[in-house]
Amino acid sequence: MNQLVTTHAPVCYPKKQATQPYAGEASAITKPILSLLLFVFICINLFARNPLEPTHYAAPARLECTSPEMNTAGYWISRHPHPDSLILTSSQIAKFNARTNPYSIYTKNTSYSSYFSGSTIKTQIKDLLKTISGVGVYDSSGAKVSQALRDSLRKNANIDGIPLRVKVRFGFPVTVARQRYAPSMVNLNKKVLDIEFDEMQNSGYDIGHPTMFYHTSADGKWVYGACNTSVGWYLLSEVCFVSQQDWVSYLSAPQKVLSLKARADIWKDAAATQYLTYCRMGTAFPLLSETADYYQIQVPVKDSLSIAYIAKEDASLGYLPYTARNVYKQAFSMLNMPYGWGDTDGDYDCSSLIMHIFACFGFNLPRNGRQQAKATKLLHDFGPVDSETTRDKIVTQKGIPGISLLRMDGHIMLYLGESGGKAYALHDIWGYRKPGADGENEIYVINKTVVTDLYLGQNSLRGSLLKRLTHLCTVK
Repeated sequence: MNQLVTTHAPVCYPKKQATQPYAGEASAITKPILSLLLFVFICINLFARNPLEPTHYAAPARLECTSPEMNTAGYWISRHPHPDSLILTSSQIAKFNARTNPYSIYTKNTSYSSYFSGSTIKTQIKDLLKTISGVGVYDSSGAKVSQALRDSLRKNANIDGIPLRVKVRFGFPVTVARQRYAPSMVNLNKKVLDIEFDEMQNSGYDIGHPTMFYHTSADGKWVYGACNTSVGWYLLSEVCFVSQQDWVSYLSAPQKVLSLKARADIWKDAAATQYLTYCRMGTAFPLLSETADYYQIQVPVKDSLSIAYIAKEDASLGYLPYTARNVYKQAFSMLNMPYGWGDTDGDYDCSSLIMHIFACFGFNLPRNGRQQAKATKLLHDFGPVDSETTRDKIVTQKGIPGISLLRMDGHIMLYLGESGGKAYALHDIWGYRKPGADGENEIYVINKTVVTDLYLGQNSLRGSLLKRLTHLCTVK
């Protein structure tokens, strides 16, 4: 869960523009009235705003560096030398997963013990609280987080209530569930009024994502658990528990149906008239049967496993072959999806985007961008003195289009390829900076998945994407 700009309030103000002409001339009476109304509106806006809030501007609908055809998968597929060559087999991907994911809690060889070490759970929960104390500096009003609030979070974590041997409960989210660093919905920020970047939000996990639960909060509203990519607190109302046998059976189903859409509908009935929920790209479900247009799948509902349906046009039977063409197709079906820090509201952030795209091929990438870069094959480690031109050339010469990742502190991108001598990437981004008239930076909010070159943010105080690159790596 990474952000390109760690700036402040979520309110976006439109970019300053010249006055637009009216279709007809306004009358002498209309002009003063309009001016007065505009003045009143500005005054209300100024007094209503928190004085700590910075001004943000809306980025252009299409960035200048990107032509319309660049926003299609076909443009990049046609430029790829071998778009249909198989990059890795399913068995090679399985070996990759076993080797690289530090958070993996279940594999085919896992015994799925009914008990777990209580001391390990205590250490994990304390580490999460320590992380929050470092980055959760302000509350949603812009005030410094009080010691009383920190004490209440720790108290609700109920660390002293963890026994030496913890009885494991097996279960799943029953919707796109929030995973938090502490058992609370309070919004904590690293910077004043940075409320779109809630440091308490760790991630989000889809319906049917196998999870092990170890502990309950003092207020009984939260459960602490671990899935195959991270650990954290889940709202009890957003998860369910099943027997260990049913959980293992669900996980090891011989045939899986895979969601291929950024958001795919899940239905209660075969006629697709009774809506259940949605799931995101890369979510897998056990196959039960199929009709002409739908897969019948197994999903968790409350405290049991039930039958549901997903359209065949939204899914595939099994993982996709790992080819550049398929990566491009999946990546571009994410285009314009809203940015959501830590998967807030079921959206994607930069590392979540990467994780879900590659899940379509069976990859179990870590949740965090820094760990994703560690898990993949390093192609180049950028030095601090490299110029933008040099860095651009390194990316286009060493990067493997479609399957390489571009990493910097706080952000990660998918390398698409070269066009016009420049490297391009697809990434989910909140915003970027540009030099302002007063020497300070203006912040432009994108808030979605876009295609850009790597010069975005050039001449700003932070520098361009190119200037901030730390690693070029590839998923293989």
